Amino acid sequence: MRLAFKARRQAMSEEECKMRANALCKRIVDSEAYQKAQSVMAYLAMPKEANLDALVTQALADGKTVYVPVCVSKTEMVAARLRRLDDVKTGVLHIRIPNEPYECAAPTDLDLILVPGVAFDTKGGRMGMGAGYYDRFLAQVARERLWGVAWDIQVVPDTIPMEVHDKRLGGLITDERVLTFI
Repeated sequence: MRLAFKARRQAMSEEECKMRANALCKRIVDSEAYQKAQSVMAYLAMPKEANLDALVTQALADGKTVYVPVCVSKTEMVAARLRRLDDVKTGVLHIRIPNEPYECAAPTDLDLILVPGVAFDTKGGRMGMGAGYYDRFLAQVARERLWGVAWDIQVVPDTIPMEVHDKRLGGLITDERVLTFI
């Protein structure tokens, strides 16, 4: 299932990704979860992943404190503050990360965490890339603070298989819709 959804995402054109990213970021900015949040954890997308660069720019302009994930070991991820979208380097897995030193926040101190994934269901289930970074990071975070972010083609009506440690999301925002699960 993971490979099929990765292939589906990879089949999108760069132009389609850009067009969908604009709609996605507008939906996030318009959401109540974003409006209420003072601190937002986004992510800096890999190619063809749901891109949040416009959202990061808007959140910084709105005076929100923005964090992005940084993998600091083979099992641990931290939320590192991002002050400017152009103050980044390429890190593990070719993902853009803030330049050091990192100013980190505990997961439980973040108001809104935007969570990427390979596939999502309409009940709050999420399938990640398989390394478990987000699962470990989100273990203690209240579900209502966790919102999945994806292209709508990554959403399935059936329940995604989940492990005991997998965390259900409070909502899902795509380029076409907003779903709330709590």
